Amino acid sequence: MTIQFSTTVNNAVLDAIETTIGTSPKWRGYTGAMPANCAAAATGTLLVEISCPSDWAAAASGAEKAKSGTWSATASATGTIGYYRIYDSGATTCHEQGTVTEAFPLTTSASTTSSNVLTFTSTTGVVDGVGVYATGIPDGATVVSHTSTTVTISSVATVSNGATVLFGDVTGNLMLAETDVTSGVTVVTINTKTYIAGNQ
Repeated sequence: MTIQFSTTVNNAVLDAIETTIGTSPKWRGYTGAMPANCAAAATGTLLVEISCPSDWAAAASGAEKAKSGTWSATASATGTIGYYRIYDSGATTCHEQGTVTEAFPLTTSASTTSSNVLTFTSTTGVVDGVGVYATGIPDGATVVSHTSTTVTISSVATVSNGATVLFGDVTGNLMLAETDVTSGVTVVTINTKTYIAGNQ
């Protein structure tokens, strides 16, 4: 059987991630496939570096820990972001890396409780069949159908009003609205990033 921990322990484990990485870390997006591990040298071309806020993640709650503040910067090179790395503030030690895929965000305009219908002010850009990702939506959910203000998904979900929902390729460890970037033009913004206990 799988070992189970209390929410208190899970929260402590998640908060230790932020403590270990430290304040004001650097987020970097690179082309290509990510290296074998964090200790390996970065590969590909560095396309963008984001200087994260000093307090870059909220305190863990309910065995989840979300990003805090604005994570955004303009691309310094042209290419397609394939993976990311998070470094300490001096950009000397890589503490985290993961794959990046493309999915765009929409914000819910009403809460959804144990239902498969999500409500938005507008669903422009949503395509039937694409993946859906948000806290409260089961992994593997897809868009079944949509109207101008609602999206019906393949799984029952509970999502709060004002929540960020991502649509597109949600198979990456992190999703960006645009992975193809142009130097000096594209502003890369990380809209959502949540650590979940047991699934970092």
